[in-house]
Amino acid sequence: MIYTGGTIGMLHSDPSDPHSTLRPAKWKQIETNMQSLAKLEFDVETTEMAELIDSSNIYPGYWIDLARKIQEEYDSYDGFVILHGTDTMAYTASALSFLLENLGKPVILTGSQLPLAQPRNDAAQNLVTSLIIAASDGVDTVPEVCVLFNNKLLRGNRCRKISTTGFNAFDSPNFAPLAEIGEYIKLDKNIVRKATVNPFRIYEQLEENVVLLDVFPGISPAILRSVFDIEGLKGVILRTYGSGNAPNTPEFLRELDYAVNSKGFPVVNITQCNQGMVEMGLYESSSQLARIGVISGLDMTSEAALVKMMFLLGQGHDYAAVKELMQSNLRGEQSFMA
Repeated sequence: MIYTGGTIGMLHSDPSDPHSTLRPAKWKQIETNMQSLAKLEFDVETTEMAELIDSSNIYPGYWIDLARKIQEEYDSYDGFVILHGTDTMAYTASALSFLLENLGKPVILTGSQLPLAQPRNDAAQNLVTSLIIAASDGVDTVPEVCVLFNNKLLRGNRCRKISTTGFNAFDSPNFAPLAEIGEYIKLDKNIVRKATVNPFRIYEQLEENVVLLDVFPGISPAILRSVFDIEGLKGVILRTYGSGNAPNTPEFLRELDYAVNSKGFPVVNITQCNQGMVEMGLYESSSQLARIGVISGLDMTSEAALVKMMFLLGQGHDYAAVKELMQSNLRGEQSFMA
């Protein structure tokens, strides 16, 4: 179990004031609230990252540190559970799905909406269930990066945070849960990714100079140009309306053409909707984007699309390779291939 911080391990900054701000505590300060760990029928070893953080402070280098930690311990354990804050858990799960190649063991991220140290919380159940699934072997092994929250085990690069307060805080809008959890853990073995015989390895490069940009009514060409002219920018994830639609005014299209064909970096089109996918060319507005060279992001979440672009650019792929691979299903992050 790798502890990174987050709500699950937070304590009040002033123990005498229940209204004081929450901040990450050391695991030793909160592990007494998890006496049920001693009742598990397998051994659990806990380590914590050198930097415990509120997940709002996550950054790509931290994802690489997590990948390195898993690589260091990979042969010693049956599975890994990462305790993580909820705000950026979907980003971290997506990042690890790309950084960990030929994964043959479960890597499960979990956390909570209420701290473990509080009398009423959702932390204990999330944690214990994650550990049980991570310790499973044989036909019940889930050899992929997952998020476990409330009563669902979700593919990590398919999930999104959908609630700031509800215990059912995560969902996977375009992909069924890998497991439903109640009295029994009901794993859908038909959709779990299969373990590979190829040797496990990690990647240690991510390109941070990418941007996630929402289209909105009235977005001006000047705003687009200012983004596209950011020094060092290597790629853009463009969140559009519906099935991939955006303004088809000459001014808007001119700026996209500038980004793709003058600046020469990839622009990937994903939908602002939680469910459904980008269908380039279904409407005239999106057919204009395709003509310019904007790449379809199909049904990827914005978290997965952003991190996938960071990953592909980080490996040094040229524009043609990025275009092809962004539309290829690498880790189960999308349902279709263009």
